[in-house]
Amino acid sequence: MQTAPSNYEQIYNEGDFRVEYQVQIDGVTYDQNMIWSLKTIRRLFSENTPMIGGVMVGQIDLTITNPDVTFAKRARIRPYIRLRSRKNTSLVSGWVQKGEFFVDTRPADDEDGIRTIEIQGYDAMRKANQKYPSSTLSWSETSPTALQVVREIAAFIGVSIDSETVAKLEANPYIIGFPAQYTMAEVLGSIAAMYGGNFCISDTGKLVLIGLMDLPEETYYLVDEDGDCITFGTGENETIILTR
Repeated sequence: MQTAPSNYEQIYNEGDFRVEYQVQIDGVTYDQNMIWSLKTIRRLFSENTPMIGGVMVGQIDLTITNPDVTFAKRARIRPYIRLRSRKNTSLVSGWVQKGEFFVDTRPADDEDGIRTIEIQGYDAMRKANQKYPSSTLSWSETSPTALQVVREIAAFIGVSIDSETVAKLEANPYIIGFPAQYTMAEVLGSIAAMYGGNFCISDTGKLVLIGLMDLPEETYYLVDEDGDCITFGTGENETIILTR
């Protein structure tokens, strides 16, 4: 999990702040003056009712104005937010990463001399919807453990595993059956159900298992059209919406 950057909690607790945002695409930063709209959808549950055994794919919808490049398919997208005090505008927090996504579609438009690119992308969990590839693990009645299987899937989809998730899987080393004819997402879902939680990709692009009992009392990741944070409780979808 991310640690709050410098000044973030201080500014948030003051209650009078605005949210600033930017995105990085293949390492190049685009500030909010170039961002026409930004929306990320990262659900913990497939339905509004709390559940376990879910494997959630995150999505980003982003419109950039006047970019001087053409974005490649699978280009990496990282949105960021930070807080700036309205009482003391020189007081600003560090940037907080809010997901890691990959370009899927990016149609361009040129109307009234303004070039825009509308990007839709998904996080690495989308790759898990493929059949479980050839495994190098030894499958028997006594192996492999859930952690070994999750590590293999994480390698297949190109992510690392959150350290707290590793600790959970090490604490209860359940044995996993051979995934014949199953997708990686289906295998992850069955493991998530064993541990009373759901798998998703974290803000920093890691595979994370979130148990129902692990949900915080509130989170601060919903942002309204004015760029103000809205708090909400457990079990809700996590969405960032920034629109001009």
